[in-house]
Amino acid sequence: MTKENNKENSSNDCFIIMPIADHEGYDKGHFNKVYEDLFKVACNKSGFKAVRADEVKQTNLIHLDILQKLIESPMAICDLSNRNPNVLFELGLRQAFDKPTVLVQECETPKIFDISPLRYTEYRKELKYREVLEDQDIIAEALTATKEATDKGEGINSIVSLLSLSSPASLKDVSDNDTAKMMQIIMSEMNDLRTDFRHTLRRIADKEIVTNEMSNRFEMEFNRARHDFRKLQEISSSNAPIEVVKEFYDRLQNRLMRLMENNMPLRMKEAVKDMIMDADGIISRHVRGDKK
Repeated sequence: MTKENNKENSSNDCFIIMPIADHEGYDKGHFNKVYEDLFKVACNKSGFKAVRADEVKQTNLIHLDILQKLIESPMAICDLSNRNPNVLFELGLRQAFDKPTVLVQECETPKIFDISPLRYTEYRKELKYREVLEDQDIIAEALTATKEATDKGEGINSIVSLLSLSSPASLKDVSDNDTAKMMQIIMSEMNDLRTDFRHTLRRIADKEIVTNEMSNRFEMEFNRARHDFRKLQEISSSNAPIEVVKEFYDRLQNRLMRLMENNMPLRMKEAVKDMIMDADGIISRHVRGDKK
């Protein structure tokens, strides 16, 4: 494929600047759902093709391709929801080259920039069906409005325009004959790949150790809860005072709720839910005086 064809195929790209990995405080896969259910659909509705960094798979050097796509894409969406440093860095590059960017973030999250002319588009974090449909249209409208303003030479969310800077940054052409520079880039890229590979292997090994430890801990806590549940059944069937039964019930409930707060295997979680419901039934019957 020629360079001209590549440029033509990317003429409607919208580069999505957002967290890719899972982050603390969010459900697993949350930002992938935001990308698939919100941003990709909004881009399609407004005539753009969504492109995320992990989807850039050209034949050139990996990091250079991503940076080139970040800078040269005619449109971008930047999700500022969790103040991700990589997201802010990529937004800074995009702004330096004065490229149109739609800023989005979750509702009720604080604004990062203290510059009032910057426009934000918000979406609901819960990703409920009807709200997702509404937020898709809102983001699509923001993309369309930003494109129309850009076509007219009016910069929306342009730091260059807001600060009255003389001109945006520009890319410097590097000669294909500059072998020394190209080899330096290639060696740097290879070193980065080696480092990333080693780190990945280390994280996999560490994750396996942590997973095994957590599994053993959950199993131990689960067995303790099951023992306490049987004890509750025993004392409830006896003539123990309600205060004793209630005290044991409260202790069991605390243990069960702590288990529910963790990411347990599904079989354990279902068993814990059953114990919670059965324990509620036991204490209710005991209060009524029915020991059966």
